[in-house]
Amino acid sequence: MQQQLDKIKDEVTKRVYKLFMAKFAGNKLQFAKAAGCDEKTLRLLFEQGQGMTLNLLFKLAYALDVYSVDVDPPIPGQCNPPSW
Repeated sequence: MQQQLDKIKDEVTKRVYKLFMAKFAGNKLQFAKAAGCDEKTLRLLFEQGQGMTLNLLFKLAYALDVYSVDVDPPIPGQCNPPSW
C-alpha cells in the first residue's frame, strides 16, 4: 500500500511541476507568492521529493488556475467526472 501511495505522490508532484514550468517558467518565488507559501517549501517539494499536504495542493492548484478535472486524465473502466 505504501508503494502505491508513493507512486501517487510522485505523479502528483510531476504534474504540478509541469504546470508550474508552463505558467511560471521556473520562477519559484513568483509561484510561492501566488500560492501563499514559502519558496523553500517548493524547493523541498520539487528537488528533494518532500510530500505535500492537501492544503498545499489546493494552494498550488489555485495559483496554477487548475481544477482536478484539468489534471486528472479519464481512467478507462471507472466512473469519470462529467465534462463541464
